[in-house]
Amino acid sequence: MKHDRRCFLSGMAAAGLCAGLTGCGTVNPATGRTSFTGTYSVEDDIKLGRDEHAKIVQEFGGEYENRRLQGYVEGIGKTLSQFTEFQQFPYKFTILNSPIVNAFALPGGFVYVSRGLMTLASNEAELAGVVAHEIGHVNARHTAERLAAAQASQIGLIAGAIGAAVLGLPQGVMQVGQSIAAMSIQSYSRSQELEADTLGIRYMSRAGYDPDGMVTFLSTLREQSILEAEMQGLPAGSVDEYNIMATHPRTIERVEQAMTAAAAARPVAPRVARDAYLNNVDGMLFGDDPRQGIVRGRLFQHPVLRFQFFVPEGFRMVNGEQQIMARDNKGSAILFDTAPIKASRDIASYLQNEWTPKTQLRDLERVTVNGQEAATGWLRVQDRQRGVVDLRGVAIRRDASSVYRFLFLSPAGETQRLQRPFRETTYSFRTLTETEAARINPLRLLVVPVGPGDTIAGMAKTLPFERHNEAWFRLLNDLKPGQALAANQRVKVIAA
Repeated sequence: MKHDRRCFLSGMAAAGLCAGLTGCGTVNPATGRTSFTGTYSVEDDIKLGRDEHAKIVQEFGGEYENRRLQGYVEGIGKTLSQFTEFQQFPYKFTILNSPIVNAFALPGGFVYVSRGLMTLASNEAELAGVVAHEIGHVNARHTAERLAAAQASQIGLIAGAIGAAVLGLPQGVMQVGQSIAAMSIQSYSRSQELEADTLGIRYMSRAGYDPDGMVTFLSTLREQSILEAEMQGLPAGSVDEYNIMATHPRTIERVEQAMTAAAAARPVAPRVARDAYLNNVDGMLFGDDPRQGIVRGRLFQHPVLRFQFFVPEGFRMVNGEQQIMARDNKGSAILFDTAPIKASRDIASYLQNEWTPKTQLRDLERVTVNGQEAATGWLRVQDRQRGVVDLRGVAIRRDASSVYRFLFLSPAGETQRLQRPFRETTYSFRTLTETEAARINPLRLLVVPVGPGDTIAGMAKTLPFERHNEAWFRLLNDLKPGQALAANQRVKVIAA
C-alpha cells in the first residue's frame, strides 16, 4: 500500500504538469486545423525568433553584405508576407553568406536563404516560391508544434523524476532538448512540407507570382543533389545534412498536390521576372568567401591566413566554420583545423601531450613540412560504423602559440593504399607570400549574353568543378541534356 501511495503521488504530479498544457490546442487561421502548440504563444514565436536570429546568422557565415541584393530579397519577402494570416509577425528576410544550398525559417517570421541557393534559381518566381514555402512553415507554426511535442515528451520525464524522488531513486533523468536554431533546420514531416507548400502557393498566387516557380525550382534542386552525389561518388539520392533536399524532403508530385490543395486563383498575368532576377544576382559571390578560405577542386587556399594544401584524388572538400573536411566514398576522411598550444615547447610534445594526452601514439616522429616544424604519429581504434580505423595526426607549427593540424582517417583496409596520397597532402601544405595571397580572387556569378561561336564547353571552362564543369553550367542555366545555347540568350557563368 505504501508503494501504491507513492505511485499515486507521482501520477498526481504528472497530472498537474499536464494540466498546465491543456487548452493549448487552437485552430490555426492559416491551416484551418487545430494544432497543439503547448505553452508557446504567438508572442513566444516572436521572442524565440529574435533570440535565435544571431545564432543562425553566425552558424551560416554571417549576412551576405550586398545592400542591393538584400533589399531585393527583402522586397520579395515583404510582398509575400502581406498576404499571410499572422500579420503580427515582424517578418525579416536575410541572405546568408554561405555556399550551402538551403533555406529555412525561425518562428515569428525570420526567413533565411543562402546565396548558394540563389545561384541556382533562374527567376524571381522561383525564389519567391522558396521564400513563400518558408513563410508557410512560419504561419503553420510548425516549430511551435515541434517544441510542444518535445515539451509534452519531457512531462513524462519530469513525472518520472518526481516519482524517482518520491521513491528515493537517483535524480538527473531529464535531458535538455535541442536548440530552436537546430530544430528549425531539421527535416520536416511529409504533412508539414505539404502544408508549407500549400500555404506558400497561396501566398505566391495572391502576390501575383507564377506558382509553377515552386515546381521548376524543386526540379533544379533535385538535379543539383544528384550532381553533387555523383561528384562525391555517392548514390544519386545522397545529400548533405544541411542541403535543402535533406531538410525539406519534397517531391514534385507533392508540390503539385499542394497546388490543388491551395485552391488559389492563378494570377491572370503571373509574374516570372527572369530578367529582373538575373540583373540582381549578376556579380554575386559564388562558392566560398575568401575570408573563410576557398575550395577550388582539390586545392584549399586561405588568402587571409596565407596557406594552401591539396587533398588526394577522389576526396571532396567541405569548408566549415571550424574546420575543413574532405571525404572519399570508401569511408576515409581528412580534417584540417588550427588549435592553440597551451604549454608544450615543441610540436612532438604538443602532439602527444596536448592533442592525444590519453593515448600513446605509434611511431611519433619530428618532421619538417616546407621549412616548418612539424610532428606526426598514428594509432588504431575501433569505430562503430567503420570497424578498425587508423588515425594519423600531423601538427605543423603556425606560430609560437598555435598549430595547424591534419587528422587523416582511414579504414584499416584502406590505410596502405592511402599512405602515399596522405603523405602528399601533408607535404603540399605551405605558406603563401603576400603577392600569392593577393592574387587569389573569389569566384563570382556573372550574367552574360551568348555571343556568336559561344559553346557550352567554352562558357563552362571557368567553373571550379573540373570534369563536371559542363554539367554545372547546364544546371545553373536550366539547360537539359542535348539542349544547345540560343543566340543572345542570357546565361550565368562563373569567373574570378
